[in-house]
Amino acid sequence: MLDVLTFSILGCILGTITGLTPGLHVNTIALLALSLYPTLGITHLEFVAFIVSMAITHTFLDFIPAIFIGVPEEETALSILPSHELFLKGRALEAIKITAYGSLLGLMIGILLSPLAIWLMPLLYTIIHDFIAAILILAICILMIREGRSKIHFAFLSFFLSGFLGILIFKQKFLSATEILFPTFLGLFGISTILCSLKEGSSAKIPQDKFIFIRLDQSLFFSSFLGSIGGILINLLPALSPSQIGILLYEIFGYSTRNFLISISAVNTSDAIYSFIALYTIHNPRSGASIILHKVITLDHTYLLFIIAITAFSALFATVFHLKIGKLILSLVEKIKYEKISIATLVFCFFLVYFLTGIFGVFICVLSTLIGLIPVLSKISRTHCMGVLIVPTLAYYLRVPCP
Repeated sequence: MLDVLTFSILGCILGTITGLTPGLHVNTIALLALSLYPTLGITHLEFVAFIVSMAITHTFLDFIPAIFIGVPEEETALSILPSHELFLKGRALEAIKITAYGSLLGLMIGILLSPLAIWLMPLLYTIIHDFIAAILILAICILMIREGRSKIHFAFLSFFLSGFLGILIFKQKFLSATEILFPTFLGLFGISTILCSLKEGSSAKIPQDKFIFIRLDQSLFFSSFLGSIGGILINLLPALSPSQIGILLYEIFGYSTRNFLISISAVNTSDAIYSFIALYTIHNPRSGASIILHKVITLDHTYLLFIIAITAFSALFATVFHLKIGKLILSLVEKIKYEKISIATLVFCFFLVYFLTGIFGVFICVLSTLIGLIPVLSKISRTHCMGVLIVPTLAYYLRVPCP
């Protein structure tokens, strides 16, 4: 048991590193661990504890780069605008606490709902499987209509161009599907955000409020509950992101920046536990971590209970890491002029893209940035740029041949 806890803590540490480092995805470390697994001489339980802890911790810490420098991953891409805006307003601590509490509550609610999810997910999957394309199209229409008549054409343009980009990147042979998503999402949601922040921001330091208290009220719990339900939907509806699910939920139940961030963080973390339940119930791995485990173990009831226990253990560590590291970064960045942070971030991002994906990745990043500027400049939701994943998914389910 001590060895299992040791590997779980090691997973938490590496999940923290991957969450804080743009471009270093948890799936990269998981694949490396899988390749080394036969030579490590460790048990199945130790390997499972390591992978699960790393994946859970990553879902907490990957909000930190989005808050401070606007650099996204696929899961946090659409949270950039509200979280980064809070930073620019001197309320980064609020974003740090909101995403920490939302992530923890979403995961805990997901664990509590896991018996229901085990029964419900295969039933829902059977019902909606033949209608996934129709559901995705309906979601797209709702998200576009909410922009209003004066801006719906910008929404369509963003969706169409990002969708066309999605078809191109998944057809190319230079990079793997995982590698190509880094420059794509960095351009669509990250660099476009930083450029606009530079245009509208100042060269002054941004003082931060260090005495922000988040009250654990009914609204916070309700948003976390909605996010946890959204985590189930993500595992049933491919290509929809946590942010899109959050937007759809708040089109129904109401919207505020605070509740939106809580909901997204809850969706993001609960999605992690539901992905293992999806593997157990419908035998369809929905995350990199669940795919890795599927190659090593046959997920039965005993393993699932073990994964849930490791998830709860890791969530406590991840919450502490999230709050402590977020406050540490907060104390550092307020001493530096925002313009310098942004320029340094841009240079670092392009260097990282070139180092990880080469000149082709840089080209994709620039192209993605141009598309990502459309919703920013027209002041519409960036959710329409998720067409980069939705259009290829629709083409697959509708059996539309892509050029």
